[in-house]
Amino acid sequence: MNSKKLNKIIRNSLGFDDKKILDESIAASSKPFNLNTELLTAETKNTHLQLYKSYVEALNSVSAKLDVADRANANNLNSEFRNLKINETYNLNAVYLHELYLANISDVNSELTMDSLTYMRLQRDFGTFDDWQKDFIATCLVSKNGWACTVYSTFLQRYINVAVDLHDQNVLFGLYPVIVIDMWEHAYFKDYLNNKKAYVTNMMREIDWQIIENRFKRSDGIAKALE
Repeated sequence: MNSKKLNKIIRNSLGFDDKKILDESIAASSKPFNLNTELLTAETKNTHLQLYKSYVEALNSVSAKLDVADRANANNLNSEFRNLKINETYNLNAVYLHELYLANISDVNSELTMDSLTYMRLQRDFGTFDDWQKDFIATCLVSKNGWACTVYSTFLQRYINVAVDLHDQNVLFGLYPVIVIDMWEHAYFKDYLNNKKAYVTNMMREIDWQIIENRFKRSDGIAKALE
């Protein structure tokens, strides 16, 4: 189904008149993810996939409402438009980060070679691959309910690790994420309780390095385009 048809279905379900709509809303659809890992229980995986789908639905609803929101009375204290714009950021980031995370975990045959672009770039910008690992694990552990990410910074022109609280706090501009670990409690608490380090270590044992290699290739293209 294309995005225009999906837009119309979402709008009709919300009772909107197409004649009064800007026709600029986002129409997202949830993607399938095959989580083969045994390092998370089936219940945790299923619950997480359902949560991801709920963010997709929320994003579509917010986006459709934005198309008919009152812009004439928008203000920074209390307006429908302000509330919707904030919710748009929250849910858009939630969908994007979940898709990155669900795609880059659960490779039971995880393998990274020293001649890969991923390995060479992390070694270049962190000194050694082991130094990147230590820094990334530390970033995961300082994350609250949120995310730990390795990203390419277009401002710094190098890879760094960042901690994002919730989906929309402490987010730097000009970042392209290449490695993402979900640090919300729902991602690990049922299986690991408060042992965040065990959860992180296990997720890193099954990183899908081929997925990440493709992301590094794209970020290298971004870096070259900005030279």
